[in-house]
Amino acid sequence: MDLFTLVLIAAVVVMVGISKSAFAGALGVFAVPVLMLKLPATQAIALMLPILIIGDMLSVKSYWRKWDSKLLLSLMPGAIVGVSLAYFIIDLINTDHLQLIISLICIIFSLKNLLFKQTTFTIFNNSLSAFVMSTLSGITSSLVHAGGPPLIMYFSAIGLTPQKFIATASVFFAVLNIFKLIGVASLGMLTINSVLTALAFVPLAFLGNWVGIKISTSLNKQRFLTIMNYLLLLLGSWLLLTP
Repeated sequence: MDLFTLVLIAAVVVMVGISKSAFAGALGVFAVPVLMLKLPATQAIALMLPILIIGDMLSVKSYWRKWDSKLLLSLMPGAIVGVSLAYFIIDLINTDHLQLIISLICIIFSLKNLLFKQTTFTIFNNSLSAFVMSTLSGITSSLVHAGGPPLIMYFSAIGLTPQKFIATASVFFAVLNIFKLIGVASLGMLTINSVLTALAFVPLAFLGNWVGIKISTSLNKQRFLTIMNYLLLLLGSWLLLTP
C-alpha cells in the first residue's frame, strides 16, 4: 500500500475508536466513503468490518456492565432479523431510496429535538419501537452502511444517560457486526489480508478509544444528547447529499 492509503486507514481507525467510545458509533457512516478514496468499495467494506469489531471490543471493555441489559434483550432480536432480512432483499430494494428515507428521518428527528426540546416522541416508549428501530438498524447497516442513526434516534428519544447510551450501543453493534461478518465472509468479500491489515492498526484503535473516553467523561447528559442530535443532523445531511 502507498503512504496515502496507510494514512487514510490510520485516520479511519482513530475515528472509529473515538466514535465508538464517545458517540455510540455515530461517525462510522463516514468510514467507508473515506476508505473508498483509495480502495474499491468491496475492499473498503471488507476492511471496515474487522476495524469496527476491534472498536466494538475496546468500547465494550471500557464500558463493561454499564449497558442496559433489559434494553439489549429487546434490541437483539430485531438486529438479527434486520441483518438476515437485508441479505434476502438486497436485490429487491432500491438502496438509494432507503438512504433518502433514513436521511430525511434523521434530519426531521434532530431538528425536532434541537428546536422543540419541550416535546417528546412518546411513540418510542415501548418494546415494539425497540424491535422496529433495531430491525431498521440491522437493515440500514447491511445495505447502506448507516446502522447508527436508527439506534441513536431511539436512544435519544428514551433519554439514556451517556454511559448507558454508549455501552448499550457498543454491545448492540458488536453483535450486529459479527452477524455482518458472517454474511460478508459467506459472500467471499472477507480476506486474510483485510483482517491482518486491520490488526496491524490495533494500537491506533486503542488511541481512539482512549480519546473517546476522555471526551465522554467530560459531557453531562444534556450536552451529550444535544451533541448526538447535531451528529444526527450531520449524518442525515451527509446521507442526503451523498449518492
